[in-house]
Amino acid sequence: MPTLYVSDLDGTLLTPTATLSNYTRDTLNRLLASGLPFTVATSRSISSVGPIFQGVSLPLPVIELNGAYITDLATGEHLIVNDIAIDLAAEILALAQSHGIKPLISSYNGQDDHVYFTTDVNPGIQWYIDDAEANEDGRWSCRGDLTEIFDEQVMRFTLIDTQARLTVLAQALKQHFPERLDMHLFENLYQPDWYWLTLQDKSATKANGIRELQMLHELQDHNLTVFGDHNNDISMFQLADVAVATANATSELQRHATEIIGHHGEDSVVKYLESRWSMVNV
Repeated sequence: MPTLYVSDLDGTLLTPTATLSNYTRDTLNRLLASGLPFTVATSRSISSVGPIFQGVSLPLPVIELNGAYITDLATGEHLIVNDIAIDLAAEILALAQSHGIKPLISSYNGQDDHVYFTTDVNPGIQWYIDDAEANEDGRWSCRGDLTEIFDEQVMRFTLIDTQARLTVLAQALKQHFPERLDMHLFENLYQPDWYWLTLQDKSATKANGIRELQMLHELQDHNLTVFGDHNNDISMFQLADVAVATANATSELQRHATEIIGHHGEDSVVKYLESRWSMVNV
């Protein structure tokens, strides 16, 4: 039976500097050219996935924002959109603001993606804004009143603050909106001591994104092998036939893994792909 391979990016397929190594890039191109069914499922947006994969042609759509979108990498077209209901988004914003935390809001107006932030941001948010500017990410806009953007589809809230403050907010969100959100709290790999809390609709998970991708491309008859390093990969690990964690993965994710490979800085994912693909293409 053929196998569909899906990999996370940061901490998994990418190097510690958030790039594809030359070895991974060259090997991926060779494997894809020979027919490897492969794509990525990432918390990143298409605007940052595109530059990373420049020179690599992924024939399958990518799962971005943890499953909020299924997107054609070549065209940027969102094939599937899993947004947050506007009434729920308004309540989330009010609750976050009541805790003194200013969110970033990712949205889609039916044509373009946007990321909105407000004034007087903390250093954690400023790092993200600076990174977007350095990568010429044109989605970003400042708004004095974030409720002004609720005529667009709200895709994600990103809250950046200390672990303690975000933990309190996460508990309040779970209490106020049980079973309505997919939430992930994690430390920014590239800015230690600053934590991110991402909020999306409960349908916007990597597992659901993979199911939607399988239906779009009639891949339901394929086995599924996935690669990851963090807790936002748990849903797709639970879905997969084979769940492969990198050595740097969280202990919680490793408990859901069927295999553990090397560190993400050692090209471990693409080496695994190369070995498995060669076994069925001798």
